[in-house]
Amino acid sequence: MPTVDEVASRWSAGALVIVKMDVETIYRAAAFVFGDGDGLVWVEPHYLDPYGAATPAMHCARAAQVHQFGTAFNILANGGTWTVTLADYIPEEDGDQIGEQIAFLFDRLAAEGTTWHAERERVRGLVLDN
Repeated sequence: MPTVDEVASRWSAGALVIVKMDVETIYRAAAFVFGDGDGLVWVEPHYLDPYGAATPAMHCARAAQVHQFGTAFNILANGGTWTVTLADYIPEEDGDQIGEQIAFLFDRLAAEGTTWHAERERVRGLVLDN
């Protein structure tokens, strides 16, 4: 079975993040998803906000139960009090929920003259080396 990192590195436009806590469901975008030992880390596109991110851009699910379903991941964390689903971003299916966040990501990457894959490797070093 491929690892979280192997699957997420094949994505080319970020990920849809669905967070379920109690009765609330939140749809967010992830610029990148990384496997991190017994869990994973995702970084939201607003890490590139030139004025600084208003909320934390990096989220960790460590010591979590990570289950792979095709190319998506379901994470049961914090003793089962919340779940997160991460899946490859598909514009035709997910654009209404997170299209603006993904567009922001690619606009910033283009302005900085880099690609999604190159930036993923740069951010990997910052996130996983800390």
